[in-house]
Amino acid sequence: MKRFKHSGALGDLIYSLPIVKHFGGGEFYLHLNQMDWIGQHYYGSPPAPFHQGRMTQRDFEYMQSFMQAQGYIRRFDTLTTSVEITDNLDRFRPAFVGHPCNYLDLYAQIHGVDPASMYTPWLSVPNPVRIPGRPIVVNRTLRWIGPVPNPIWADLKTQGLEDQIVFVGLPTEYTAFVEATGLAAEYRPTRTMLELASVIAGADRFIGNQSQAYALAVGLGVPDIQLEARADLPLARNECYFPRFPNIRYV
Repeated sequence: MKRFKHSGALGDLIYSLPIVKHFGGGEFYLHLNQMDWIGQHYYGSPPAPFHQGRMTQRDFEYMQSFMQAQGYIRRFDTLTTSVEITDNLDRFRPAFVGHPCNYLDLYAQIHGVDPASMYTPWLSVPNPVRIPGRPIVVNRTLRWIGPVPNPIWADLKTQGLEDQIVFVGLPTEYTAFVEATGLAAEYRPTRTMLELASVIAGADRFIGNQSQAYALAVGLGVPDIQLEARADLPLARNECYFPRFPNIRYV
């Protein structure tokens, strides 16, 4: 049986799962407390603040029920020295320096797989949650966003869709979103990745920026996705730009 390992972060790990599924699945091990070392080793500086000190036991527990819900994951556990790994998914890191392409293409290239085979939904949840009257699920983190809100948010109000939005994410992200956009979205707290993914799976439309929530929306195949792309790189070098997915629009 194959034994995969990954060190995070959350989105990077979610985008590695198509390769795991492609190879028939197996056991998956999270290598804890590596993010600070990874930043220094591969990129020559500490990781960005939102990654510093991450991938802890608490992160593992947050992910556990979601990972166990994926049919091709036979076991999800933390890495110990007694585990013999067959597939090190962290191999993508040297090739990722400079952002040459998106995550799915990069994982495929490193493993000698046709990238086109990665472009189908690869995640599932046992019980999607549809919020009554709120078919638009939104998440907006505090990373890779400009000082002026993207026009996409004003468009929701202009289109009369404000009362159809439910926001998922951290309370601080929700407060910042309301203050920045003026949109009175309903807030839906989620305690685990499975709870978060279940709400996203029930959406007709997902809107957000680069985040684990966006990665989940892509992997779950939400029919209509809009990404507020990071502006510091050309769109083609945004690691979350997936031109083979026709259901994703970029703003």
